[in-house]
Amino acid sequence: MTDQTLAGRRVLIVEDDYYQAQDCKQMLERVGAKVVAACATIPDLSRLLEDGPIDVVLIDINLGHGLSFDFARELKARAIPFVFLTGYDTAMLPEDLAESPYLSKPADGPHIVAALAGLPRNGES
Repeated sequence: MTDQTLAGRRVLIVEDDYYQAQDCKQMLERVGAKVVAACATIPDLSRLLEDGPIDVVLIDINLGHGLSFDFARELKARAIPFVFLTGYDTAMLPEDLAESPYLSKPADGPHIVAALAGLPRNGES
């Protein structure tokens, strides 16, 4: 995976499994993404945005100490595109997030890259 599909895109990873997060980070950087953070818990989005826009987010649903749905809603309200990456079934998604892009674990690198690359940058439609 050496193409630059995500070249220059600023990506946030929210994943509580350290190895999954690091694998995703390394893989995304190989395709040209700038990983602004890899967080095991819900980050302070306003603080992260102080350093620049976030183009796309890869987000696990279960972060060990709770679900990430409220964070996904915050991303949606700010028009920041995201993809859920989780072991849960889509049936557990709340109605307001049911149409969100979704990848089942384990997802391989090409599928993650394709899902993120297929999203518009923050602010684009």
